[in-house]
Amino acid sequence: MNTLTVTRTARLNAPADLVWSAVRTPQAFRTVTRGVLRFPAIAGRDDEWREGEQVVGLTWLFGIVPFNRHHLTVARIDHDRRTLTSDEHGGLIRSWVHDIVVEPLGPDRCRYTDRVVIDAGFATLPVAAYAWWFYWLRQRRWRRLARTLTQR
Repeated sequence: MNTLTVTRTARLNAPADLVWSAVRTPQAFRTVTRGVLRFPAIAGRDDEWREGEQVVGLTWLFGIVPFNRHHLTVARIDHDRRTLTSDEHGGLIRSWVHDIVVEPLGPDRCRYTDRVVIDAGFATLPVAAYAWWFYWLRQRRWRRLARTLTQR
């Protein structure tokens, strides 16, 4: 298997429990991916992800370019470790296993980590380069979202 792992970490100015609560929602996913990736299969959802849940639908790059029929399974939600794992695939992507980990750094700060193991065959390297950029952008948006969460 031709896999690469991309890991990006950000420190957020919000309590870990507050960020963890947001991580578990499709709404936060839509917020941090807006304009870069659109997944209409979860449009309008305001409930939480459920362990074992499977969502299948077309994804759109930059909201306008049809990319692939994407399969997302919420493989694990570990509340004790504040870790959500999705197992995904579609199009060129044979496997995209994504862990989101939220760790407290004090009462009002946390560490947010995206770690994804990618297998896209011959396209693994360019897909991993996209993932590196994608998670950099998502984490910038998580910093903004964290500020918003603490103001509610």
